[in-house]
Amino acid sequence: MYLLLSLLFVSVPDGNTNSSNENLLIEHSVTLESAENAIQHIVPELMIGVGCRECTIREIEYCLSNDAIEDHCCCQRKYHEVFPYIAHTCYVRSRNCEPTVRDCGVFDRLLTCCCHQYLGTKWKIKMAATVNGQSRKNNSLFLFGLIIFLIQNNYYIFNFL
Repeated sequence: MYLLLSLLFVSVPDGNTNSSNENLLIEHSVTLESAENAIQHIVPELMIGVGCRECTIREIEYCLSNDAIEDHCCCQRKYHEVFPYIAHTCYVRSRNCEPTVRDCGVFDRLLTCCCHQYLGTKWKIKMAATVNGQSRKNNSLFLFGLIIFLIQNNYYIFNFL
């Protein structure tokens, strides 16, 4: 039960990836307005790479955590914005960074096979809640939608508990 709850209550940042970034140079940024525009044009169910295996609970937790955005800022920088549907800011780093996962290749695989699908679903549901006049902080719709999505895709979460 703890795994299910921890999976569902992890969040992705709404803008800032570090609270002490006031004196750092912005490497790139996705504004809330542009993220809201981008989310309208994505179809999360189609955002799974070819040849991907089923995502594990740990991989889904990683994708829905702040670590995925942090690793994006570390591994991809401004060369290619892969999260146009998530408001975030990446900063120029004075030294090489290390991703949370083993290396940037692992990040790229998780991004293609898991993160886009689950983050796309999460932010699409949050956008629908906002359009319907509900608060951005309302996680109830997201939690319900994610549970239904996981069940539909044959992720037997309850077998792990």
